[in-house]
Amino acid sequence: MIMDAVRSKKVFFMSECLVNQNIRAYGVGNMKGEGPVAELMNFLTTNGIGLSVVPCPEIAYEGLKRQACGKACYDNDSYRTICRNLAADVVNRYKLYLDDGYKVGGFICVNGSPSCAIDYCYCDKKGTEKCKGPGVFIEELEKKLAEESLSLKFLGFRAKELDDLLKKLEVIVKGW
Repeated sequence: MIMDAVRSKKVFFMSECLVNQNIRAYGVGNMKGEGPVAELMNFLTTNGIGLSVVPCPEIAYEGLKRQACGKACYDNDSYRTICRNLAADVVNRYKLYLDDGYKVGGFICVNGSPSCAIDYCYCDKKGTEKCKGPGVFIEELEKKLAEESLSLKFLGFRAKELDDLLKKLEVIVKGW
């Protein structure tokens, strides 16, 4: 006999490097501690919220042994194709969640990343020039969401902005 498990049906999408900082590019320090960003994991766990990990597109493009660089290194057709394919997968998963009555709080992504930033990234090839706007993957994800007439809240993470992010998450959770 199959029994239905109790599920909160609450979830956030999250960039893979927030769950496993070991995959970050060489030359980029950990964001907060080692392994997962514990404060985020604790918040989600304490509130009974699941997370849907979005794989790092940079690994699909260059593997684990890659050097840190800026958005200009990834702004090419080959990488954008990888990002478009991943964006399609994320949107399909998002639609499945919505169709099954899940509450999706948004996508917790990584500000400063040439791929997964929402508010700002580093745009030059060396990754030293800060500029406003999203990384390559988030650009492609936003396009795919628009094609499907869907919206998804994006929440940028940086260690020095952790308290602000946790406050935003609390507001979202209280609104459920």
